[in-house]
Amino acid sequence: MCQKKYGRNQRRGLMKESTSYYVILGILSFGDCSGYDIKRKIENEIGYFYKVSNGQIYPVLKKLVLQKNATYFTEKNDGKPDRKVYAITDQGLAVLKEWLEIRTDYQHNNELLLKLYFGSNEPIDQNLRLIDDFKKRSQKSLDTYNNISTYFNLSTIHKLHGFYNYFTLRFGQLITQAYVDWSDEVIGVLQELNEAHEDTFTDCNEKDRSVKEQTTAGSAEHPDIIEHP
Repeated sequence: MCQKKYGRNQRRGLMKESTSYYVILGILSFGDCSGYDIKRKIENEIGYFYKVSNGQIYPVLKKLVLQKNATYFTEKNDGKPDRKVYAITDQGLAVLKEWLEIRTDYQHNNELLLKLYFGSNEPIDQNLRLIDDFKKRSQKSLDTYNNISTYFNLSTIHKLHGFYNYFTLRFGQLITQAYVDWSDEVIGVLQELNEAHEDTFTDCNEKDRSVKEQTTAGSAEHPDIIEHP
């Protein structure tokens, strides 16, 4: 699948799109979906760590089609009105990959989790860099919290406010330590996957290509079969 390279100005333009734009583009990278399918995917999976309002879905789909990052076809729906099913284009996949590779200062870590969720579109090495960068920034914050904690001694705090000040610090310490521990776990699993990647995933890709070739050959033998774009 071809990848399109973007110049500096195009890359800046990429950043102007809302995060929801890339969420929907990412969902389409997993397979063709109707607007309702996308809504359910967001509600059942992505919605636990990133919110996209229902009112954003169809305007984004319209924009994706207009920009040629997605296309659509109509599908019969068992006596109900035909439904539009959307598919990502090669250009759309390239745009998604560009977004996945942009380094950002993640706010509330939602964007980090989104990029990890769609990480199967990127090489494992890229996802390792993503998590390693997050771990380093988390460790830096943790070191700061730990240094501040040396100034606290609960036995010598004489004002109530001092305890509450300490509680907020402990929150930062424990949460950030959890980020570091989580990063270590993810990095460990990704490294194992990376080592097995060449054998395991190459075999899967070869099987996929074989199935696709057989399907293409079957379509050629039966020209009356119409494939959706």
